[in-house]
Amino acid sequence: MDVMEALRREIGTVAAVREDGALVYIRSSQVYLLAAENQQAAEALCHGLGQASQVAVHHLETARLLEDRLGWRSMECRAAAYLELDPPQTRNIELRALTPDQSEEVLEAFGEALGTEEIQDALRTGMLQGAYQNGRLAGTVGLYPEGGIGLLAVSPDCQGMGIDEALVAHITSWCLENDFAPFVHIPVWDEEALDLYKRMGYTIDNGSVYWLGGDN
Repeated sequence: MDVMEALRREIGTVAAVREDGALVYIRSSQVYLLAAENQQAAEALCHGLGQASQVAVHHLETARLLEDRLGWRSMECRAAAYLELDPPQTRNIELRALTPDQSEEVLEAFGEALGTEEIQDALRTGMLQGAYQNGRLAGTVGLYPEGGIGLLAVSPDCQGMGIDEALVAHITSWCLENDFAPFVHIPVWDEEALDLYKRMGYTIDNGSVYWLGGDN
C-alpha cells in the first residue's frame, strides 16, 4: 500500500521499475520505497538508489542486503491499514491544524519524543494536527512525507484520557475525507501502538516492513 499510495497521491516518482518490482522516490524527504517480488529484483532495483535519508523494503533479505551496502541499521515494523468505509468513533476533544508559527510550542512539548526535523517538516507541509486539553497542547498526530500516519504523541500527564484514540480517529477520518488510504508502519516492539491501532479498527498485516536509516 505504501508504494501505491505514494504514486496515487503524486508525492512519489518511479526511480526504477521491472515486471517484478519497483523503486519509488519521495523527493521531499529523500526516502525510497522498494517493493520487489524476489531477491533478484531487489538487488537489481537497489542500483537505482541515489542520495537517500531512509529506505523502506518489504523483505528481510533485502533489508540485510542494504544493511551491508549502506552500513545502515534496520527497524522491523508491522504495516496496518484502515479498511472500513466509515471512520472510527471516539470521544470529542478539541483538535486543531498546527502551523509553522507554533513550532516553539510543539517542540517544547514533543521535540524530544518526535524529533525536531520531523516536527518542522510536518508543520511546514501542514500535516500535523494537535489535541488541546484546557487550552494546552496535549497531543499530536500527522502524516509523514511518504503518506503514512505517524508523529503520534500524548503528554505524560494526559495519558489514559483517550486522547491517543481521538487523534487516531481524527487523522483516519481526515485521510478518508481526502481520498487517502489510512495506513501506518508500527515498530514490532511497540505493543502499545499495535494495540491502539487494533482497537481503532486497523487491520495489522502479518508481514513486515523494514525501515533503514543511519539513525535507526
